[in-house]
Amino acid sequence: MSSEFMISNCSCGKKHICSVEHVVIQEGALEEIPRLLHLAEIQKPFLVMDQHTKLAAGDQVVRLLEAASIDYRQYTFPTGDIEPNEHSLGRVMMAFDPHCDFIIAIGSGVINDIAKMLARVSRSRYMIVATAPSMDGFASPSSSMEQEGVKVSLESATAWAIVGDLTILRNAPTRLLLAGFGDMLAKYVSICEWRIAHIVTGEYYCGTVAALTRDALRTCIKNAPKLLLRDTTATKSVMEGLVLSGIAMSYAGVSRPASGMEHYISHLIDMRSLAFGTPADLHGTQVGVGTLVSLKLYEKIRKLQPDRAKALKAAAAFDFSVWAETLRTFVGPGTELMVALEKRDRKYDPQAHAKRLETIISNWDRILAIIDEELPSYEEIHQLMSSLGMPTTVDEVGLEAALLPLAIRCTKDIRDKYMASRLLWDLGELD
Repeated sequence: MSSEFMISNCSCGKKHICSVEHVVIQEGALEEIPRLLHLAEIQKPFLVMDQHTKLAAGDQVVRLLEAASIDYRQYTFPTGDIEPNEHSLGRVMMAFDPHCDFIIAIGSGVINDIAKMLARVSRSRYMIVATAPSMDGFASPSSSMEQEGVKVSLESATAWAIVGDLTILRNAPTRLLLAGFGDMLAKYVSICEWRIAHIVTGEYYCGTVAALTRDALRTCIKNAPKLLLRDTTATKSVMEGLVLSGIAMSYAGVSRPASGMEHYISHLIDMRSLAFGTPADLHGTQVGVGTLVSLKLYEKIRKLQPDRAKALKAAAAFDFSVWAETLRTFVGPGTELMVALEKRDRKYDPQAHAKRLETIISNWDRILAIIDEELPSYEEIHQLMSSLGMPTTVDEVGLEAALLPLAIRCTKDIRDKYMASRLLWDLGELD
């Protein structure tokens, strides 16, 4: 991949910048780490890994640093499975050597999120050495963390360099490979909803950034049948797609290019797991199932015809204080943040709703056209995921099937992001 990540003269009028400076995704990419450190004039990097990623790549990175006479310090979590919370971040911060001037995270997912937070707090530059193409946070400027039992997205450092050794990546556990592919499938819905939000709410949209994400997704879909064979091209397409998704988010300044309602279904599964101890799966695995749910929902939306009177009546009858009690029962402590956000955003304000409704009605044909242009059929993606052995139902990833309708209704309150559930609420059709 190119290491030039800036678009100066975009037709949207915005200068797109991503602070990632180097991306190396190739066979033997680990060998490039000493060169990158010398290029950055690093004196002493601090390595963060866990028991699994130590075996996958950490020991090899240490050998390369020692062979290049690069001093370093390291922290390896003593247990294999860690959570992205205050306790894990605190352990790393307490072990951090203040003489170190660079952070190297060896892992993906949780290790990436924790190390990015450490890089922000220590004001250090940061490199991620990926051990699995499992999620799209490699190039994003935020970390998905658990704060006081609530799943939140916190501002963090953006990687200075991303290193993906294809020999390591293609031999990652199958469930991690498929989780990354599931996270890429989300881009169908995210781009569709970004375009719809641009029409309904006037939200900023960039066709160039959307096209970047769309092209990466097409490449992943094309190579997907070879993913279980641990094909190098298929693995590379997923890893590059995940990195490009993060770059697209940096370009746009929002998560729109990479996440929509399908991510919020995953967030709800995580939040319920934190609150009630219910099962949960890998982020990308949950997102893949959430994509199927969203595709099915949009197939229902295609068949609707807006009814102004019905929509206004439903909105007038809606009582957020009553609904908040349902949220508390279903979501747990995370509800209080959602309630606070609604006080700020006032998305249920009658005048704001009436304005959105008129925009929806007058642009209904355009909205349907966007759905047709962006989304494949539910059956097509279901068949593809089934052929790869991926979970395809919510009960396989920790949510009882009977609770799915309620979960869909809850997605509209997690953030102020316009998506399928918000569109259905505006139309008076969500219930």
